[in-house]
Amino acid sequence: MSITAAIIAKDVRELLRDRRVIVMALLVCALGITALLTAYARISAYEADRAATITADRATWEGQGARNPHSAAHFSKWAFKPLTAQAVLDPGIASFAGSAVWMEAHNRNPAVARPIDDQTVVLPSGDFSLAWVLQILMPLLVAVIAAGSVARERERGTLRLMLASGVGPAVLVKAKLASVGTVTLALGGAVSIVGAAAAAGAGPIDPVRLGLWLLAYGVFLTIVAAIAVAVSLRARSSGQALMVLAGLWLFAIILTPRAAATVAETAAPAPTAERFWADVAAAKEAYPSPFADGAEAFGAKVMAQYGVTRLEDLPVSFGGLQLEEDERLGNQVYDAKFGVLFSIYAQQRRILRWANLASPLPALQNISMALSGTDMPHQIAFQEQAEARRRAVVTQLNTDLIRNGAGADFDYVADPGLWTTVEDFAFRTPSLGATLASVWADALILLAWLAGAITLALGSARRVTAAGQ
Repeated sequence: MSITAAIIAKDVRELLRDRRVIVMALLVCALGITALLTAYARISAYEADRAATITADRATWEGQGARNPHSAAHFSKWAFKPLTAQAVLDPGIASFAGSAVWMEAHNRNPAVARPIDDQTVVLPSGDFSLAWVLQILMPLLVAVIAAGSVARERERGTLRLMLASGVGPAVLVKAKLASVGTVTLALGGAVSIVGAAAAAGAGPIDPVRLGLWLLAYGVFLTIVAAIAVAVSLRARSSGQALMVLAGLWLFAIILTPRAAATVAETAAPAPTAERFWADVAAAKEAYPSPFADGAEAFGAKVMAQYGVTRLEDLPVSFGGLQLEEDERLGNQVYDAKFGVLFSIYAQQRRILRWANLASPLPALQNISMALSGTDMPHQIAFQEQAEARRRAVVTQLNTDLIRNGAGADFDYVADPGLWTTVEDFAFRTPSLGATLASVWADALILLAWLAGAITLALGSARRVTAAGQ
């Protein structure tokens, strides 16, 4: 332990004397803190706007006065997606996904109001956030720190002296891993603590999700540090090690995720919005509408159900029943079409996982976004819940028309008190169990990378022996 501690202390002192490393570390920390402040301001403003809009929407809804319930169903309401406090850490796809759904009768509308539309500057590699700094910049900083961890000792001739003094190759490698890990933990931990404080300031946080988020990044940076030390062990000079690590950074961190996204989009192409909605419209036109070609059959079915021979003798509103039947048939179309679309998204995610053979970053990104509530499954959950609320509201209004509009149908006017009984949309964040179930494969992949990276570093100990002779 004393030898390991001495090596760690020596390496830390040398790094502190290297102004280039200090300047780069300060820049990364400054960027991380800036990203946090930017995300905190953006999310706080979004949540304030969302709360104000919900209040205004509710006032407009309740103030619409006496009218036909189905007219109110078309007047309708909005569903707004909240951003969790941990979105401060990783906004994921939140900026690129719609945050509001117009819930109206007969139509399942797409999510609109993308925050990205209001941004004037967009990074080509993702949204500016703490996650972006830890995923893109920290690996480069770790590479700079670790490049000379062993290679510099070889250049100076101190490596031979260490081995001659009785320091075993395995002990030396473990000490170098510990020294690089200590510096990485200090830098990443400092920024992460500030991030946790910023997330807590943005709203209530789930400590378990936050802890798992930090653990995932700790594993990722450990992988990077182990690979960097392994390269330094095998390189003839610190310059060569840095060149190799820079190439690995470009390949694994910059190129692989983008190439994987292109492959996934090509292998499992999602339809364009124009094509998707055209298919929906065609499918809706094909079913027997209770207002058109299916009206006679539906009328006969309803009269048989209520035991009457004329529609005029029905004790309920036939128009309301037609509306509810039309909703039912339309919902079947939406369920089928959106089911296919969401299955395409799931297939793209499965294809993207193959990129983990070349880089651990895609697995980390999936875990990070999932624990922050900003990945595609959370977006789909929002759209599904908004659709469920839309159907519940439309059914509630149609039911009032059916029960109270007999003989009047669309001339029936509901009491304004009906609007106060319609509940607002409230998003229920998927449970932690559901979130973990969606990324368990990514977690296993990340752990496999960790085991492989550490094995690679420890297995390179024999290169130290050869270098010392």
